[in-house]
Amino acid sequence: MYISLNWIKEFVDLDGISDEDLVNRFTMSTAEVEGMFKKGADMDDVVVAEIVETRKYEGSDHLNIMKVDDGSGEYLQILTGAPNVYKGMRTFLVHIGGMVAGHKIKLAKLAGKESYGMCCSEAELGIGSDDEGIVDYKGDAKNGTPIKNFLPIEDTIIEIDNKSLSNRPDLWGHFGIAREFACIFDRPLKKLETLDLSKFDGLKQVDINILNKDCYRYSAITVDNIKKHISPFFMKIRLNYCGLRDINLLADMTNYIMLEVGQPMHAFDNQLVKGINVISGDGKTKMTTLEGEEHVLLENSIVIADQKKNPVAIAGIKGGLLSGITDKTTSLLLESATFDSATIRKTAKKIGLITDASQRYEKSLDPNLCEIATGRLLLLLSKICPDMIVTSAYSTKSTFEYPVRKIKFTREFIVSRGGADVSDEFIINTLKKLGFILNVKNGEYEVTVPSFRATKDVTMKEDIVEEIYRIFGYDNIRLQTIKSEVVPVMQDLAVVSEYDTKRLLAEKYGANEIHSYIWNYADFNKFYGIESKSVISLVDATNSGQSGIRSQLVPTLIKCYFENKNNFDELTIDEIGSVAESIDENNLVVESRRLGVLSASSKNSAKDQYFKMKEIVLNIASSIAKVKVDFDMEFDRPNYIHPTNSASIVVNGEKIGYIGLLHPQIVANLDTKANIAVIELDYKKFINGEKVEHLFKPVSKYQTVSMDFTFLVPNGMLFRQIEKIISEFRCKFEVEYKLTDIYENASLGEYKAYTIKFNVTPLEHTLSANEIDNFRKRILDHFKRFGLNLK
Repeated sequence: MYISLNWIKEFVDLDGISDEDLVNRFTMSTAEVEGMFKKGADMDDVVVAEIVETRKYEGSDHLNIMKVDDGSGEYLQILTGAPNVYKGMRTFLVHIGGMVAGHKIKLAKLAGKESYGMCCSEAELGIGSDDEGIVDYKGDAKNGTPIKNFLPIEDTIIEIDNKSLSNRPDLWGHFGIAREFACIFDRPLKKLETLDLSKFDGLKQVDINILNKDCYRYSAITVDNIKKHISPFFMKIRLNYCGLRDINLLADMTNYIMLEVGQPMHAFDNQLVKGINVISGDGKTKMTTLEGEEHVLLENSIVIADQKKNPVAIAGIKGGLLSGITDKTTSLLLESATFDSATIRKTAKKIGLITDASQRYEKSLDPNLCEIATGRLLLLLSKICPDMIVTSAYSTKSTFEYPVRKIKFTREFIVSRGGADVSDEFIINTLKKLGFILNVKNGEYEVTVPSFRATKDVTMKEDIVEEIYRIFGYDNIRLQTIKSEVVPVMQDLAVVSEYDTKRLLAEKYGANEIHSYIWNYADFNKFYGIESKSVISLVDATNSGQSGIRSQLVPTLIKCYFENKNNFDELTIDEIGSVAESIDENNLVVESRRLGVLSASSKNSAKDQYFKMKEIVLNIASSIAKVKVDFDMEFDRPNYIHPTNSASIVVNGEKIGYIGLLHPQIVANLDTKANIAVIELDYKKFINGEKVEHLFKPVSKYQTVSMDFTFLVPNGMLFRQIEKIISEFRCKFEVEYKLTDIYENASLGEYKAYTIKFNVTPLEHTLSANEIDNFRKRILDHFKRFGLNLK
């Protein structure tokens, strides 16, 4: 938002304060200033001049040769292509050596003729939006008078970050900003002069019917005999400096008041709109806006309609074309209203039409501004059009009133929360300057929050603390050691385990942690053949492909991989995120925290990728979760998981997730040659599983003997069954084992070969040859009992 300091200075005297100090203090106490611009510094030697003679240049269909009186006593020859020049016209001339828009004007030759200067349009000078001809000046300044002498060309514009004003609807106008400056620098705030509307009470009322509860207040008044349609230069300059283009007098007046007091207004042609009905959109009817854009009036949106219920405006956003004022309008119906902020925000977003008005309405405006803005506009209009006639009473209807907020506190409370000793005098002076009404009794304060701060901002006594100390200056609060006891906070074990898991994945497996949105990307999943479901759907989704909440994590990881697959030959990503897995008997969402890992490689084999996932699960289980993990081939596989090269993860007898390769069809759909393996598991159940007690034994000082055996194993037997067989083997030595190879070949028939390495460590002496042979015989006999023989 752009703020003119010239405008601000109409309401508060800032003499003696530098622009830099203004910006710094305002940033520290109120809102962030993003930039400061000096207007008028790029303009020099622009004066009033009169055209005493003009004629068409022979051989050109658009050039005019003019003699111009610049007040110096000599006429200057000026060439221009402007179509609106005439004898006697007074305009603005830039002399040779002068400057406009940062460009120096030099002696120019046009079609062989010399031009000793330049007559400019409003747009070229940056003081208006009209670029169809040179300025037609109707004022009384003498020829040769620099325009800076009578127009507010030189100004300082500050840009304020809109986000920092989200909770301050009172600061969306110059008068509200001036109130802040008056308080910050302890200067008096001048009164905002308005026309007394009560003197029109005897006139007829405007017919207003509010049929939509989201319209909190609607006010209107009618005015006739408008004879002027061009805005004065001071208004054009301020509008353009603050980012709005001038249109015509009545449209400019409403924009001017919006920038001044923060209240959007709209003017209808009273010959077309005789009465007002505030209705709801039906989702079918269309309306063309002032810019010529057609919009459907959304269901439950707020619509302003005329006496026949024909739509004339999308409330709080944009007026309609057919009822809009033009340069020929002489009679207007002036409206000022307040609407439900959420309804305006949703409507503007849905139709893609966010305007200066909608941005203010969605901040929860004070309904009392309606009358102030109307009175202010009519006062300014009466000065520009003294012949105007108000033809109705100020008519207003309300459906909602914000409650009057009263807050009690003591000075001791303020000091205890703020950390600096502020006086009663400072508290009283600050709050009064900010518009609060105070009542002090027996050392206790009771403040009535002004209506312009009570819609969403100041609600409790802690807010009063903020008001006091932001004006006092946060940088004036002396740093001191806190007096309360400092006690270390116990770390949340769930948070610690998540951190340790993500760190292990990053450091040992090179995984990249991602933070994704919780959407079920239905369009993406459907296109690539990934079955996905949402147990929660969004009623108000702007993107149909993101209309639900995900119930699985792996499809999100697949989408992330797909978006990055062309940048990496190998990629491992992980996320611990939430999913909505089901709805319980109370119709409430069952949410779970899932760990998801995806590893894609064009170098590693599918087998390597699969066992990498298994290693990850076992590593986290042993080093972080401290649980025993089993794997089961039987489980309900999602369609994107390989039908055989996958297994469920079992903890405490419960299947809590799975590992596996992606289904070949999904890999083909993704157009990748990488081997992709994934993990998805219920992280809470994984971490909270029954802990395995680790027993520590002394390290033997005697040599370990290694033996490799290759057994013929039926194709249907799983390695975990072999592990069970080994667990039943009894031996007085320390025995460890590891599966080192699996060999499959048609020559083996219904069998496959498992190579298992056994490490045998004695605890009391070095193994003899007989002991080694005896161990070999015993382990082979043990395996034979279960039908497993050496290959």
